[in-house]
Amino acid sequence: MTSLIQQIGRLAIRTFKREPQVPEAVFNSRYEQLYNLVNRITPEDINLDHRLLSDRGQFNPSTDGAPVTYMQVYEDNDVTICVFILKRGVRLPLHDHPGMFGMLKVIHGAVSVQSYSHSNAESLEEKLQEILNTRPIAGVCPATKHPKLMVTASDNACRLSPNSENMHEILSVDGPAAFLDILSPPYGTDKRLGIERDCHYYQEIESFNVPYLSSDSLTLLVSIPSPSDFWCDQAEYTGPIIDRNAIEENGS
Repeated sequence: MTSLIQQIGRLAIRTFKREPQVPEAVFNSRYEQLYNLVNRITPEDINLDHRLLSDRGQFNPSTDGAPVTYMQVYEDNDVTICVFILKRGVRLPLHDHPGMFGMLKVIHGAVSVQSYSHSNAESLEEKLQEILNTRPIAGVCPATKHPKLMVTASDNACRLSPNSENMHEILSVDGPAAFLDILSPPYGTDKRLGIERDCHYYQEIESFNVPYLSSDSLTLLVSIPSPSDFWCDQAEYTGPIIDRNAIEENGS
Protein backbone atom coordinates (compact mmCIF):
# COMPACT_ATOMS: atom_id res chain seq x y z
CA MET A 1 0.00 0.00 0.00
CA THR A 2 1.25 3.48 -0.86
CA SER A 3 2.14 5.55 2.20
CA LEU A 4 0.88 9.11 2.71
CA ILE A 5 4.26 10.70 2.00
CA GLN A 6 4.51 8.68 -1.21
CA GLN A 7 1.04 9.87 -2.22
CA ILE A 8 2.16 13.44 -1.50
CA GLY A 9 5.36 12.96 -3.49
CA ARG A 10 3.57 11.42 -6.45
CA LEU A 11 1.00 14.21 -6.59
CA ALA A 12 3.64 16.93 -6.07
CA ILE A 13 5.60 15.58 -9.03
CA ARG A 14 2.48 15.52 -11.21
CA THR A 15 1.35 18.97 -10.07
CA PHE A 16 4.61 20.86 -10.53
CA LYS A 17 6.12 19.16 -13.57
CA ARG A 18 7.03 21.71 -16.23
CA GLU A 19 7.62 19.43 -19.20
CA PRO A 20 5.06 19.01 -20.57
CA GLN A 21 3.43 22.02 -18.93
CA VAL A 22 0.32 21.22 -16.94
CA PRO A 23 -2.81 23.18 -18.05
CA GLU A 24 -3.89 25.79 -15.49
CA ALA A 25 -7.19 24.09 -14.62
CA VAL A 26 -5.43 20.77 -14.09
CA PHE A 27 -2.71 22.46 -12.03
CA ASN A 28 -5.26 24.16 -9.76
CA SER A 29 -7.15 20.92 -9.19
CA ARG A 30 -4.02 18.94 -8.41
CA TYR A 31 -2.67 21.75 -6.23
CA GLU A 32 -5.77 21.68 -4.01
CA GLN A 33 -5.64 17.88 -3.80
CA LEU A 34 -1.99 18.12 -2.78
CA TYR A 35 -2.79 20.74 -0.16
CA ASN A 36 -5.42 18.48 1.38
CA LEU A 37 -2.97 15.56 1.52
CA VAL A 38 -0.21 17.69 3.04
CA ASN A 39 -2.55 18.79 5.83
CA ARG A 40 -2.72 15.18 7.03
CA ILE A 41 1.02 14.54 7.37
CA THR A 42 2.53 13.63 10.77
CA PRO A 43 6.07 12.81 11.98
CA GLU A 44 5.17 9.12 11.91
CA ASP A 45 4.37 9.29 8.18
CA ILE A 46 8.01 10.17 7.44
CA ASN A 47 9.51 8.01 10.20
CA LEU A 48 10.99 11.10 11.84
CA ASP A 49 13.47 10.25 14.60
CA HIS A 50 11.88 11.73 17.73
CA ARG A 51 15.33 12.33 19.21
CA LEU A 52 15.59 15.20 16.73
CA LEU A 53 12.57 16.78 18.41
CA SER A 54 13.87 16.55 22.00
CA ASP A 55 13.72 19.79 23.97
CA ARG A 56 17.10 20.66 25.49
CA GLY A 57 16.05 24.13 26.57
CA GLN A 58 17.02 27.43 25.01
CA PHE A 59 19.42 26.91 22.13
CA ASN A 60 23.09 27.29 23.00
CA PRO A 61 25.37 27.43 19.94
CA SER A 62 28.41 26.33 21.93
CA THR A 63 26.85 23.03 23.02
CA ASP A 64 23.83 22.30 20.81
CA GLY A 65 25.35 22.17 17.33
CA ALA A 66 23.42 23.72 14.47
CA PRO A 67 20.23 25.64 15.29
CA VAL A 68 18.41 24.05 12.34
CA THR A 69 18.44 20.53 10.94
CA TYR A 70 17.60 19.91 7.28
CA MET A 71 16.28 16.62 5.92
CA GLN A 72 15.75 16.09 2.21
CA VAL A 73 12.87 13.79 1.37
CA TYR A 74 12.84 14.17 -2.42
CA GLU A 75 14.11 16.52 -5.13
CA ASP A 76 14.12 16.72 -8.91
CA ASN A 77 14.29 19.57 -11.43
CA ASP A 78 10.73 20.70 -10.66
CA VAL A 79 10.05 20.15 -6.96
CA THR A 80 11.76 19.65 -3.63
CA ILE A 81 10.24 18.05 -0.53
CA CYS A 82 12.14 18.45 2.72
CA VAL A 83 11.83 18.83 6.47
CA PHE A 84 13.25 21.58 8.67
CA ILE A 85 13.69 21.04 12.41
CA LEU A 86 14.21 24.16 14.52
CA LYS A 87 15.56 23.99 18.05
CA ARG A 88 13.85 26.00 20.78
CA GLY A 89 13.89 29.74 20.13
CA VAL A 90 15.71 29.68 16.78
CA ARG A 91 14.65 30.98 13.41
CA LEU A 92 14.89 30.66 9.70
CA PRO A 93 15.86 34.26 8.87
CA LEU A 94 13.71 36.34 6.56
CA HIS A 95 14.35 34.89 3.10
CA ASP A 96 12.73 34.72 -0.31
CA HIS A 97 11.44 32.05 -2.69
CA PRO A 98 12.05 33.57 -6.14
CA GLY A 99 9.40 32.47 -8.62
CA MET A 100 8.25 29.58 -6.41
CA PHE A 101 5.10 27.93 -5.18
CA GLY A 102 5.29 26.49 -1.70
CA MET A 103 3.52 24.71 1.14
CA LEU A 104 4.74 24.69 4.74
CA LYS A 105 3.09 22.18 7.09
CA VAL A 106 4.06 22.18 10.76
CA ILE A 107 4.27 18.58 11.96
CA HIS A 108 5.62 19.18 15.47
CA GLY A 109 5.49 22.11 17.88
CA ALA A 110 4.60 25.64 16.88
CA VAL A 111 6.15 28.37 14.78
CA SER A 112 5.60 32.06 14.27
CA VAL A 113 5.51 33.01 10.58
CA GLN A 114 6.00 36.59 9.42
CA SER A 115 5.36 36.81 5.67
CA TYR A 116 5.88 39.55 3.10
CA SER A 117 4.98 40.00 -0.56
CA HIS A 118 7.01 42.00 -3.05
CA SER A 119 5.18 45.17 -4.02
CA ASN A 120 5.28 45.77 -7.77
CA ALA A 121 3.21 48.95 -7.87
CA GLU A 122 4.89 51.39 -10.24
CA SER A 123 4.08 54.39 -8.07
CA LEU A 124 5.85 52.80 -5.11
CA GLU A 125 8.87 51.97 -7.22
CA GLU A 126 9.04 55.54 -8.52
CA LYS A 127 8.76 57.04 -5.04
CA LEU A 128 11.36 54.62 -3.74
CA GLN A 129 13.74 55.62 -6.49
CA GLU A 130 13.30 59.30 -5.56
CA ILE A 131 14.26 58.48 -1.98
CA LEU A 132 17.22 56.34 -2.95
CA ASN A 133 18.59 59.11 -5.18
CA THR A 134 19.23 61.14 -2.04
CA ARG A 135 19.64 58.28 0.48
CA PRO A 136 21.22 55.41 -1.43
CA ILE A 137 20.68 52.01 0.13
CA ALA A 138 21.56 48.99 -1.98
CA GLY A 139 19.14 46.11 -2.31
CA VAL A 140 16.05 47.86 -0.94
CA CYS A 141 12.58 46.82 -2.07
CA PRO A 142 9.05 47.81 -1.01
CA ALA A 143 6.94 44.97 0.35
CA THR A 144 3.54 44.24 1.81
CA LYS A 145 3.80 42.97 5.38
CA HIS A 146 1.16 40.38 6.25
CA PRO A 147 -0.22 39.69 9.74
CA LYS A 148 2.04 37.42 11.76
CA LEU A 149 0.70 33.89 12.12
CA MET A 150 1.08 31.38 14.94
CA VAL A 151 1.00 27.95 13.32
CA THR A 152 0.88 24.58 15.10
CA ALA A 153 0.79 20.97 14.03
CA SER A 154 -3.01 21.05 14.23
CA ASP A 155 -3.25 23.89 11.68
CA ASN A 156 -3.41 23.64 7.90
CA ALA A 157 -0.32 24.33 5.85
CA CYS A 158 0.81 27.86 5.00
CA ARG A 159 1.06 28.61 1.28
CA LEU A 160 3.17 30.88 -0.87
CA SER A 161 3.15 31.66 -4.58
CA PRO A 162 5.47 33.50 -6.99
CA ASN A 163 3.58 36.74 -6.30
CA SER A 164 2.21 36.36 -2.77
CA GLU A 165 3.76 35.79 0.67
CA ASN A 166 6.94 34.51 -0.97
CA MET A 167 9.26 35.95 1.70
CA HIS A 168 9.04 34.90 5.32
CA GLU A 169 10.78 34.50 8.66
CA ILE A 170 9.98 31.42 10.74
CA LEU A 171 10.61 31.23 14.50
CA SER A 172 10.14 28.20 16.75
CA VAL A 173 7.87 28.97 19.71
CA ASP A 174 7.88 27.34 23.18
CA GLY A 175 10.09 24.45 22.15
CA PRO A 176 11.49 22.65 19.11
CA ALA A 177 9.43 22.68 15.92
CA ALA A 178 9.46 20.77 12.65
CA PHE A 179 7.73 21.39 9.36
CA LEU A 180 7.44 19.74 5.97
CA ASP A 181 8.31 22.05 3.08
CA ILE A 182 7.31 21.62 -0.56
CA LEU A 183 8.81 24.12 -3.02
CA SER A 184 8.60 24.40 -6.78
CA PRO A 185 10.84 25.05 -8.60
CA PRO A 186 13.69 24.20 -6.19
CA TYR A 187 16.57 26.45 -5.20
CA GLY A 188 19.84 25.98 -7.06
CA THR A 189 20.50 25.46 -10.74
CA ASP A 190 17.30 25.47 -12.78
CA LYS A 191 18.28 23.27 -15.71
CA ARG A 192 15.03 23.96 -17.52
CA LEU A 193 15.50 27.74 -17.53
CA GLY A 194 19.29 27.81 -17.38
CA ILE A 195 19.38 30.07 -14.31
CA GLU A 196 20.61 29.91 -10.74
CA ARG A 197 17.74 30.31 -8.27
CA ASP A 198 19.43 31.63 -5.12
CA CYS A 199 17.99 32.22 -1.67
CA HIS A 200 18.33 35.85 -0.55
CA TYR A 201 18.07 37.16 3.00
CA TYR A 202 16.44 40.41 4.14
CA GLN A 203 15.67 42.55 7.12
CA GLU A 204 12.95 45.10 7.60
CA ILE A 205 14.02 48.73 7.81
CA GLU A 206 11.96 49.62 10.83
CA SER A 207 13.43 53.08 11.47
CA PHE A 208 13.46 54.30 7.88
CA ASN A 209 10.85 57.07 7.63
CA VAL A 210 9.18 56.87 4.23
CA PRO A 211 6.17 59.24 3.97
CA TYR A 212 4.58 57.48 1.01
CA LEU A 213 4.31 54.24 2.96
CA SER A 214 1.03 55.43 4.41
CA SER A 215 -0.40 51.95 4.93
CA ASP A 216 0.70 49.92 7.95
CA SER A 217 1.02 46.92 5.65
CA LEU A 218 3.69 48.52 3.44
CA THR A 219 7.32 48.47 4.48
CA LEU A 220 10.86 48.37 3.11
CA LEU A 221 13.17 45.37 3.10
CA VAL A 222 16.91 45.46 2.55
CA SER A 223 18.98 42.57 1.24
CA ILE A 224 21.61 41.30 3.70
CA PRO A 225 24.22 38.52 3.80
CA SER A 226 23.23 35.20 5.34
CA PRO A 227 22.93 35.91 9.10
CA SER A 228 25.81 34.53 11.16
CA ASP A 229 23.44 32.97 13.72
CA PHE A 230 21.86 30.72 11.10
CA TRP A 231 23.29 27.49 9.77
CA CYS A 232 22.06 23.93 9.23
CA ASP A 233 23.23 20.42 9.77
CA GLN A 234 21.64 17.52 7.92
CA ALA A 235 19.78 14.40 9.02
CA GLU A 236 19.18 11.32 6.92
CA TYR A 237 15.66 10.67 5.72
CA THR A 238 14.57 7.13 6.66
CA GLY A 239 10.90 7.22 5.70
CA PRO A 240 9.15 5.71 2.65
CA ILE A 241 11.03 6.44 -0.57
CA ILE A 242 9.47 8.57 -3.31
CA ASP A 243 10.49 6.97 -6.61
CA ARG A 244 9.88 9.17 -9.65
CA ASN A 245 10.83 6.39 -12.05
CA ALA A 246 8.14 4.11 -10.61
CA ILE A 247 5.61 6.92 -10.92
CA GLU A 248 6.45 7.51 -14.58
CA GLU A 249 6.45 3.80 -15.40
CA ASN A 250 2.94 3.51 -13.97
CA GLY A 251 1.81 6.48 -16.05
CA SER A 252 0.80 8.46 -12.95
